[in-house]
Amino acid sequence: MDERFNFLGVSISATNLPEAADRIMDYHFKSPGYICFPDASVINEANRDPVLRSILNNAFITMPDGKPSQLVARLQGLRQVTTVSGFHLCNNLLQSNLTHYFYGGNEEVITRLKHRLSQQYPEAHIIGYKAAPFVAREAIEANDIIKADIEEINRLKPNLVWIGISSPKQDYLMHYFHNHLDRSLMLGIGGAFLYFSDEKLKSPEWLKKAGLRWAYRLCKEPLRLWPKYYSTFKFLVSNSIFFVRIALKGRKS
Repeated sequence: MDERFNFLGVSISATNLPEAADRIMDYHFKSPGYICFPDASVINEANRDPVLRSILNNAFITMPDGKPSQLVARLQGLRQVTTVSGFHLCNNLLQSNLTHYFYGGNEEVITRLKHRLSQQYPEAHIIGYKAAPFVAREAIEANDIIKADIEEINRLKPNLVWIGISSPKQDYLMHYFHNHLDRSLMLGIGGAFLYFSDEKLKSPEWLKKAGLRWAYRLCKEPLRLWPKYYSTFKFLVSNSIFFVRIALKGRKS
C-alpha cells in the first residue's frame, strides 16, 4: 500500500530510497505507470495548477524529492521518510536486472550520458537512448516526434523509461504518454541526465544532506534560477501556517 502525506495539496509517498527501489523491483510490469519527483518548486506550481496537482497525486509513486518534503513528513510523524532523488534512485536501479531506456536531454547530453553510463555501469541492461524534442508544455500531447519516439520505446519494452526533461514538462509528458506503453514505468528524473553525464554539475553530497543543493545550483546559474527559487521561497513563507499547524498536531499526537 502506498502511504502518503499532504504537502500543501500534493500527496507525497511516505517512502525512502531503499523502500522505493524495492517497490519498483517488485512491480509486475504488466501495465504502464509513472513516477514523479516533485521538489518544492514543482509543488509551488501544482498549488496553482490543478492539472499538474492531479498528475502528481495519481502517480504510482510521488517521491519526497528535497528537504522540504522530508521536513513535512517528519512533522507529521513519518520518521522513515527521507529524500529520494532521481539521481540516486537511478544509480541504485542501474545495478539491478531491470532494463532501461533514457529519453530526454539533447544530442550532446545523450552522447555524454551514453559514454559515462557505459563506463560506470558496464553491467547495466540499457537498451536505448534518445534525445527529446524541445517543445512548450502546451504542445507536448500533440507532438508527432514524441509520439513516434514513445512508439519505438514501446516496441523495445524496457522495464524503466527514464525521462530527462525539465519539471514539470516531464510530468505532463509522462501523464500524456505512459498509457501508450504496454508495461513500462516512466520516471521523471529531470536534471539527473546532466549529473550522470557530467559529475561537475552535481552538488557535493554534504550540501545535499544539509538541504543546500538549491544554493549550489543557484551559484551555478543565478540568472536562470533566481526567479524560480525566489517564487518557491515566497510560496513556502506565505504558507508558514501550514507548517505550524502540522507541527502542533504532531506534538499533540
